[in-house]
Amino acid sequence: MFVACATSAPDRAAKAASSLDVMQQNSSKARAQIDTVLSSLTSLLEAPADRLRETYDRYDKDVKKMNQYADAIRENDNDLRNNGNTYLAQWQRDTSKISDPELRAVAEQRHNEIAQSTQAMRSTLTTAAGSFEGFLRDINDINKVIGNDLTPTGQTTVKQTMVAQTARSSGARAGDAIREAEQAIESLRAQITPTS
Repeated sequence: MFVACATSAPDRAAKAASSLDVMQQNSSKARAQIDTVLSSLTSLLEAPADRLRETYDRYDKDVKKMNQYADAIRENDNDLRNNGNTYLAQWQRDTSKISDPELRAVAEQRHNEIAQSTQAMRSTLTTAAGSFEGFLRDINDINKVIGNDLTPTGQTTVKQTMVAQTARSSGARAGDAIREAEQAIESLRAQITPTS
């Protein structure tokens, strides 16, 4: 994510801010998709027998899209863990070459502020990615069970499970965690985006 391939410091910062913008977009899409999945799950569990296939197909499609967004968030999280220090490390190297003590102290202080914001953002993103796991497991399990028994009996049986009954609260928790991650991403992005 924070790659140092750009030549100038402002270009590196702009590239990092752009990566954060992509991450925020992925998070926002995933959060919106939670509501879509829950809506199609409700439709599936309430559908009359003659609409079971139609509502299942919609749910299946929405679950697949949810999995894609979750994968994007996981990838963003992995990028942060694997490559997130590159931008800050280059900044640190540049700072160590500053000969004036006052300017070096200013650069170090700002670097430390950004490092702390980066760590806070990583933490919220990791939490958001983790909160997806339970929600994704549940919606995928429901998809498999009802897909293999797309009958009124299968529908009723799934509807009565604790997993189906708590899907909404599980989705809400995942959505809240994503919203917190988006706020942390936006805060960091605002701190590092160079002015034009």
